[in-house]
This record gives sequence, structure tokens and C-alpha cells, in this order.
Amino acid sequence: MPRLEDFAANVVRSGLVPTETVDRVRSEIPPSPPDGEAVALARRLIQEKHLTAFQARKLLAGKTSGFFLGGYRLLKPLGAGGMGKVYLAENDRGDRVAIKVLPPRRAAEDENALARFRREMDLSRRCDHPNIARTLSVGAEGDVHFMVMEYIPGESLFDLVKGPSRGPLRVPDAARLFLKLVDGLDAAHRAGLIHRDIKPSNVMITPDGEVKLLDLGLARALDDEKGLTRANTVLGTLDYASPEQLGDASKADRRSDLYSTGCTLYFALAGRAPFEGGDMINKIFKQRMEDPPPLESLARGVPSAFAAIVRKLMNKKPEERYQDCTELRTDLARWTDPHRVLAILGAEAEAARSFRPPPPELDEEDLRLFDHDDSNIRDAVALRTLGDPEPSAAPRHRLPPPPAAAVVRPAPAHDGKAPRRSAPPLAPPRSSTDDSTWLFQFSLIAIAAGVIAVVVIALVFRS
Repeated sequence: MPRLEDFAANVVRSGLVPTETVDRVRSEIPPSPPDGEAVALARRLIQEKHLTAFQARKLLAGKTSGFFLGGYRLLKPLGAGGMGKVYLAENDRGDRVAIKVLPPRRAAEDENALARFRREMDLSRRCDHPNIARTLSVGAEGDVHFMVMEYIPGESLFDLVKGPSRGPLRVPDAARLFLKLVDGLDAAHRAGLIHRDIKPSNVMITPDGEVKLLDLGLARALDDEKGLTRANTVLGTLDYASPEQLGDASKADRRSDLYSTGCTLYFALAGRAPFEGGDMINKIFKQRMEDPPPLESLARGVPSAFAAIVRKLMNKKPEERYQDCTELRTDLARWTDPHRVLAILGAEAEAARSFRPPPPELDEEDLRLFDHDDSNIRDAVALRTLGDPEPSAAPRHRLPPPPAAAVVRPAPAHDGKAPRRSAPPLAPPRSSTDDSTWLFQFSLIAIAAGVIAVVVIALVFRS
């Protein structure tokens, strides 16, 4: 932990807090042990909102630069994707944005990384639609390249379904949200873009219930004949990529995006990816050769007629799917009326949870940076993963039941009489694992005895 003088000097040198403010706050903090003075000052600067938790951690670690980019002050990390890190940032007017940064080391090590990043910047400015995250500006400072994007509060569809006390959506809510997603996707297609990475973590739901499609990092322009995607290259997230995209990403078209939309809709209603678990080869095989479990049998409250929309979206043959967003929009719109679903399913229509938009974000989470009983720094910033593969549940194996725990009973109050001897605790039942071990050992003994007997008999006959 740095000394108080060193930390105060780092704060001033960073340009985040003026000298007079640091001196004033420093004079107001109560006395503390020498090894905790820097933390006490950091906590007080956070409480007065001069610093964020992210900035305090960097400063306590001795960093004094890297807090400003493109006229914005970096507040905290939002996540990391395949093409760089994303930070929440703010300008002097208090406008908040998300800045995606391509690390210089990544640009130096991967000759295509900078070209892809620049292409993402170019493609993201082709499309301006309320349901697509907007790119506001692009720039470079030295060897650091960055994009300034619209900041979108809320939660991803993945977190909305998989988060604590969450669950799959009802059909009318899913239909309404996906209509907005399809509107954004249609605008991208009309602008000549193929997204190629539609998945739950790239779909943001705002506190107002709006939908924003994120991350054009893997997008391809239909008119780009010199694209960076080599033939026979696999791109995208395996749980949501189309069969043809997994064969050759350069051949992906609008219908590939619609297949991924179907997988994402399946997740929203079932609470799991269509092909859950397994390794990479297994996932690719299933996406290309197998059908997922029927949605209506896996997810309660999903009529078979609505499940047919998802099956059509996920047809292995592109020509058998919806051919564009207009066709899909027409079919989805019929299911936004909850009374229609209720009339078909009755009480079963209430099986899934009703949609509730994510709550508004707190103005300041950084007060949780420090535990008041400990001077250690706590990381309280929740990172939102952008562009990374969706986590899939590992294959489950049936485990033997654990041994029964002995019941601990409180001792009776002493009444002057001799205490009764309590019954001995029951021995835990032998598990199936114990039985298997005993059987295995018995088999080895039996085999050994048989071998010895054969050898003895052979020796007798030889003699």
C-alpha cells in the first residue's frame, strides 16, 4: 500500500482531482494507522465523487496516466470483447458514453486486429436506428484506437433471463422485445450489413423496456468483396451460429442472422441455449446436423404454433427459413397480445415470468469499494461481457448422495438427576460409491485367487 504522500501526489499528477481539493479532503480525514492513510483518503475522495472505484484502484497501484481518452474521463470498465475493452466515460458536460478501446498490444500482435477494428468503426456508422447501439465518433491518440459509442444502461438479455430471481420470458413479452430487435436487424440488413454474432449477451434491455443490438465486431458488408474473413473460416458464438456460418463464415447472409435470432429467441423462452453443453466439435455437429429439443415440450407456456416460428427460424436449410425480417415481423406481431396466448393455453400461459425491465442504475456504486472493517480494496464493479461466448452448462453427471449428517441436539438442562445416556449417532448409510469400491476389490481378490488356482493345478499336472 503506498504512503499517503505518494498517493496524494499520484492523484494530483493524474489530473483527476485538483491539488486544492486533495489538500482539503486530506485535512478533513480522521487519523488512521500509517498503512491505512492512503486508503482513507481514497475512500473519502470516492464518497465525495471526485474519484471512482476504478480510478482509486489504479492510483493506489501507482498508475498516474490512462484516465482520459478522446476528451472523456474513463470512469470504470464495462466489459471486454473480442475486439477490445469497453469503458464507461464522461465528458465535462456530464454526458456518459461507452468507449471501446483496441489495446495497442493486440494491434501489434495481430496484423488483422487493427484492420478489423477500423472496419467495425466504418460499418457501425452506416446504420442509424433506435434499436442499434450508435457510434458517435472514432479516433486515435498515439497508438491507441477507440470508438465512442452510445452508452446503454440496463441488462443484457442473457442476464435478464439467467440472473438471480429471473427466468424465461412469456411469449407475449418475448414477441414484443424481439419485434424491436428485428426492427434493428432489418435496418442493419438494409444498410448492407450482416451482423454474424446475434446472441443474448449482444441484446441489451434498457430500464424503459427498449431493445438495443450491440457489437458489430464480426459484421460483414455485403458489398465488401475484399473482406477480412477468409474462406472456410468459423466466426461467431457456437451456441447461436447458423450451420452455414459454422462451415464458412464468409458465406453468411441475412438468413444466417435470422437463424441466430431463432436461437436467441429459443434461449429467451427456454432459459437455455438450443444445444447446451458439449465441446466445440459437439456443438458444431449439433448445429449442423441435429434439431434441438422441441421448444413447446421444454418451455412451459409456449404454444406449438409459436414454437413453429422458432423452428422455421432455425431450419438447417437457409431457403426454408424466413427470408427477411419483414416476414418474421408479421408472424411475431400476432403473439404480442397476451389474451391470444391465454385463450390458447389457459392457465398454462402464466407459467413463465412476466417481463420486468431492469431497474435504473444507481448513480454511484463506488461506496462499496471498501469494506469498513478492512483496508483492503474491494472490486465492486460488475463487468458486462461483450462479444464473448455465452456460458453453456457443462454436462451433468449423477453424483452419489452425500452421507447423512449427524443431528446435533442441544443438551438438556441439568435438573440434579443423572443424565440419560443419549443414543449413539446413527452411522451414515454406505453410499453407492462405497458399494462399487467393495465390489471392485472383491473382484480383484477373486481373479487373483483364480489365477493362483490355475497355476497350482498346472504345476500338479506337470509333476
